[in-house]
Amino acid sequence: MQAPRPTLIRAGLLGLLGLLLLGLGSLGFALLRPPAAERVLILRSPLDSQGKDLGPGLETLLSDYMEILAGATVTHGKGLPSTSELQQLPPGMRLLRFQGRRDKDLLALSLEWNTVARLLAAQPWVSDVAPAREPARTMDHVVQHWPLLTRVRRLNELLPRTPGNFWLLLEGLAIGDDLAASSHLPQSWHLVEEEPGCATAWAALGDHLYRSLWVNPEEAGVGLNSRTHHAFRKAVDLVPGYPRATFLWSLMLTDTGNQSPALRLLKEAIRMRPGSADLYLGVAYASRTSGLLEGARRALVRRNDLLGHLASPSAWFAETTYLYLGDHAAFGQELLRVRSLRQDASTFFYQGYFALLQGQREAALGFLTAGSAPAMEPIPFRDLCRAYRAYLEGRVDEGLQLLHEVDEVRGKLRIPDGEWTFKEAEAYSLLGDADHGIDCATRAFVQGFSCADWYEASPFLARVRAHPRWPTLRRNVRERQAELAGSFPPAAFDP
Repeated sequence: MQAPRPTLIRAGLLGLLGLLLLGLGSLGFALLRPPAAERVLILRSPLDSQGKDLGPGLETLLSDYMEILAGATVTHGKGLPSTSELQQLPPGMRLLRFQGRRDKDLLALSLEWNTVARLLAAQPWVSDVAPAREPARTMDHVVQHWPLLTRVRRLNELLPRTPGNFWLLLEGLAIGDDLAASSHLPQSWHLVEEEPGCATAWAALGDHLYRSLWVNPEEAGVGLNSRTHHAFRKAVDLVPGYPRATFLWSLMLTDTGNQSPALRLLKEAIRMRPGSADLYLGVAYASRTSGLLEGARRALVRRNDLLGHLASPSAWFAETTYLYLGDHAAFGQELLRVRSLRQDASTFFYQGYFALLQGQREAALGFLTAGSAPAMEPIPFRDLCRAYRAYLEGRVDEGLQLLHEVDEVRGKLRIPDGEWTFKEAEAYSLLGDADHGIDCATRAFVQGFSCADWYEASPFLARVRAHPRWPTLRRNVRERQAELAGSFPPAAFDP
């Protein structure tokens, strides 16, 4: 049995019906609104490339295809949801799994589609087999036969021209580790030199440069004149509103203190691709670090509405919007969800930070000790864990020495991220060094962190707020936040 396939004819008939009803006022207007985004869950699937599994790379590429060509809301899962989990999902949500194989430079691909309703009714998967052909022809076959309404066709900009470069692209798209991304940069540069018209190649390069910012910042550069900025701009110029490239670009801009251009890019991409959930995550990040907390909260609500029960914490950062809003219950729940997915230095730091905020010093010490282990990453958060642990253990001089060393390294490498720098300012304040604390808090502001509510409310920053330079810093933070609030009111990103 073949899954029902929407057609442009059907969409056209609905459009005519909407026009006929336009005179009925609000009802006609509602019918003319763009249809809700299709929801697709891509299950973890293998793609054998000469003994190397490039399944994650093809998952990313398929996700790009569906978001750009069909305007779909796409999420990823490790395995088939259980019956009880399926019962919580929309009946019309589509599930996709695949099995691929590389034959020289050709791609053979077998896809299976189903819906939540059909799975609950024990209906079989619908198969679509594409024999070994040039990757461009195989991917065109996928689009021609998928059960989604194709709204735009930009296939030429999404794939390399040559089969060999397709596999190089998938290798890059499969990388999710900062060190591996930095090591892969020579291949990423080679790919865009060979394929200057391929948006996904530029997005992969931008991703790898952005990840290098934390392990090899001299390679990536910082700010609006950097290689990273140029790579993402090329990707979005080739495919306007490209969701993944815009999201990653916005993270880079936010981390380098450029929230205003980040929010402008996100606003335009959301206008074109309102079903892309990660765009709202980008809005929340840029907004919360700018002090636009209600806008950040609304963006998170919109993301959760799109993903429903499949919404999961960001793989990129801890969601501190709820903390800055003073909603400790929501922030605590978010930390529990994050811990169920990963236990890295960032997770342990925020658990320790939150426990300390609540006066639970023993629990905080346990989390911060775990995050201080030599093998823990990301390294910047391991450093924070060690500094806050030193405070709790009364090792003030050691804690201050550690912070000075971190300052020297980050200063030489010009590593940004104002939100992280603010946590360092709080550490200086806790350890009793208000002079370095105000220096750090000012640097956090220069790097783009201007959440006035948390500057003024954080109990860890108390000594800094007693410093003679505090009134000037507070005024500057407030002025920037007010300027951004005027440009990006809370409803600016509503679909």
